[in-house]
Amino acid sequence: MNRTALSSASIMLLLMLAACSDKAKQRATADSDLARDLALAGAQPAQPTFEDTAVAPAPKPAARAKEEPPAPVRTHASTRPVTPTPQPVTPQPQPVTVAAPPAPAPTAPAPTPGPAPGQISGGTGFGITSGSKVCTSSNLPGDKLVATVNNAVTGSNGAVIPAGSTVVLEVASANNGSSGDAAQLTFRVRAVVINDKTYTVAANVTSDGALQKQKVEDTDPNAGKKKVIGGAIAGAILGQMIGHNTKGTVIGAAAGAAAGAAVNKSGEKWEACLPAGSQLRITLDSPLVIS
Repeated sequence: MNRTALSSASIMLLLMLAACSDKAKQRATADSDLARDLALAGAQPAQPTFEDTAVAPAPKPAARAKEEPPAPVRTHASTRPVTPTPQPVTPQPQPVTVAAPPAPAPTAPAPTPGPAPGQISGGTGFGITSGSKVCTSSNLPGDKLVATVNNAVTGSNGAVIPAGSTVVLEVASANNGSSGDAAQLTFRVRAVVINDKTYTVAANVTSDGALQKQKVEDTDPNAGKKKVIGGAIAGAILGQMIGHNTKGTVIGAAAGAAAGAAVNKSGEKWEACLPAGSQLRITLDSPLVIS
């Protein structure tokens, strides 16, 4: 192979490499080595060839094409990836999201205080009138009776117990006695009814007038006489037994009659009664609140 052929081949190869320069960027190192080897191959002389055949006349040299200067060989500097120097990374502060506290629940407005309730103060006294008769011999503790308020009773903040209001009383004790002074009848207040509303009341009850005291008669009207006669007979028998004569009998009969009268007296029973329409007085032990 002559030098012209080698030069033409080199030129064509170099032109192809120039056309593919974009792709050669990825293989820059390999292309550079190949171009260097081709340039060295074109510079070496051709080796003679020895053959056994007869020597032929040397052909006339063909018209040499106008020699053109060889195209400059482009060498591509190998591009090595440049590793950037790592720069210290300063950590950036991360924004901290702080949850907002929950909104306080709306507070309900305080209720407007209403007017103070009316009340009748403790220690207040007022009169009432009983509506039925009650006696110690016919009534027992716990029995109820009704009375009415005589006059309106006023208190604070407009509290009023109107006249005619109902008062429920209860018999607290009912005791007969052997005499008028020994018979006792007491009451206590259970409730006061004001405008159809019932209020429990703690109060004392006293009678403005004296209770009626009367003797309770036996069912047998001659029971007392029988007791005296029986005593006289018993005394006469006893006197006869002792004196064995008429005088002893008379003395014994007289003594027996006196004893019978005493027995009859000790068996007497007195009762106390509160007539209907009697006047009583109530005194409150504690305030009566009227709503």
